[in-house]
Amino acid sequence: MGDNNRRRPVRAADVVGRGVRLCTVGSVAFALVLSGCSDGGGGGKSSSPPPGGGGQSGAPAKALQSQPMAHADGPAHAELLALTPSANNTVTLRIRVVNDGQQRIRLSGALADMGRENQVAGLLGSGGIALIDGVGNKMYQPLSTGDGHCLCSDVANTEVQPGKPQEMYAVFPAPPVKNVMVWVPLATPFTDVAIPSGSAGPAPDQTVDPKTAQLGQPVVRPLIGTSEGDVEAIDQEGNDTRVRLSADVLFALNKADLTPQADATLRKVAKQIDASRGTTVTIDGYTDNSGNDAINNPLSQRRAQAVEAKLKGLVTRQGVTYKSAGHGSADPVADNGSEEGRRKNRRVAVTFARPPEPAPPTQAAPPSSATSGGALPIVGSVRPNIQSSQELDRAANDLKLDVNLVHRGSGGLVTMNWTMTNMGKKEMAVASGLGKPQSLEYSAPSTNGARLLDPAEKMRYWPVRNSEDSCLCTQLANHARGGLKPQESVTYTDVYNVPAGVTSVDVELPWFNNTIVLKGLPIK
Repeated sequence: MGDNNRRRPVRAADVVGRGVRLCTVGSVAFALVLSGCSDGGGGGKSSSPPPGGGGQSGAPAKALQSQPMAHADGPAHAELLALTPSANNTVTLRIRVVNDGQQRIRLSGALADMGRENQVAGLLGSGGIALIDGVGNKMYQPLSTGDGHCLCSDVANTEVQPGKPQEMYAVFPAPPVKNVMVWVPLATPFTDVAIPSGSAGPAPDQTVDPKTAQLGQPVVRPLIGTSEGDVEAIDQEGNDTRVRLSADVLFALNKADLTPQADATLRKVAKQIDASRGTTVTIDGYTDNSGNDAINNPLSQRRAQAVEAKLKGLVTRQGVTYKSAGHGSADPVADNGSEEGRRKNRRVAVTFARPPEPAPPTQAAPPSSATSGGALPIVGSVRPNIQSSQELDRAANDLKLDVNLVHRGSGGLVTMNWTMTNMGKKEMAVASGLGKPQSLEYSAPSTNGARLLDPAEKMRYWPVRNSEDSCLCTQLANHARGGLKPQESVTYTDVYNVPAGVTSVDVELPWFNNTIVLKGLPIK
């Protein structure tokens, strides 16, 4: 349960090697002009099923939920058809993607699982579809057989024609909860999806039956939700909580004696440990890369031991074992090239079993959009007014930003859906302005720069990521719409781990180094 802050960045070469190609253009042109990213022609099998969809005969299956997709090829939406128990302690998901535009939509790569080191058959098809257990803080990927065949639809060469649907399935290990979030890349997620009792047979186009197949090892990834304040940062990682305390608050420069301010900070941590059910607490000390290891390593060790000694006197629960270690400048969580990054790297991390969260209040299912033309709700709206000499910064003034939803699901995770509309007269590529700056945690283009602020506690919440450093947010590196024509809109999504007691937040949306703020939006 030791502190593990090292994050494996997603390299462009890795992404290309997994069958996805990235475009690179000049930064100014990329930010202001929509630059197409051609697949070099190609083609692929075409989806032109009868009205029933998915090549099936008879009436189309009724959608339980519908959500818009941010696909670069044009407007589309995803429909949730069924999530049912199936053989061998599995559940089978059926969804449908509908093309609402005037040109074909390529599914090849758009629904891929980019997290697995070794891609197996089908995972570049629809292997990125996942089930999210917010209570257990875990992400369930589709199962595969022992010889590497994904129990999911292979859409690696599929194109959905205008006005046509394409049905898909995926089989997952059964999560130990009654309600899950269904994650479909490029679509806003389906929240509060109930898993009914009973059992269902294979999907219509299913080629592998989990009842008889030799199944491989399930891929279940811990989720990591990070919040940051002036004194502490908290990582909710799988079953663990890691509190990263600023060494600048706890100690004087180059000292290992706790300051008076450290007392209140460590009392707060001790209360969380008392609420935890775990028996082990680990304390890890870190420095920035200033100086050398001969100084940094023993300093970080003494600081970890000082925090351990203080917590032993503050924690009232019996039977807790403490382990402390110093790591010097190893495992940075931020860029040591900036003062802000070095400040974050000077820390003491306290890790313990995640305290149980109170059950979130029962919420109504969030509204959905039947098609891309359906009206989405708006709970907050802003037109930026950035005063800057930089053309890139001022480009945001041609955008309209609407927050459509801030919803806490039955598992506790908070989903935010938000829409950008180009109100200007020129095409605009927006992807480069949306990412999290100066971060080692996220490296692929995405909307991970969008965050929620709890103004009462002065804590900022960043989008949840999984253990492969892929965030639960709209990924912009692969078939996502990162460019807008005049009057065109796109809806993005981000998912957060926000404590149940937080009922209202400020939304901070990024634009390069600027922040566009919508204040006081309720979590419903």
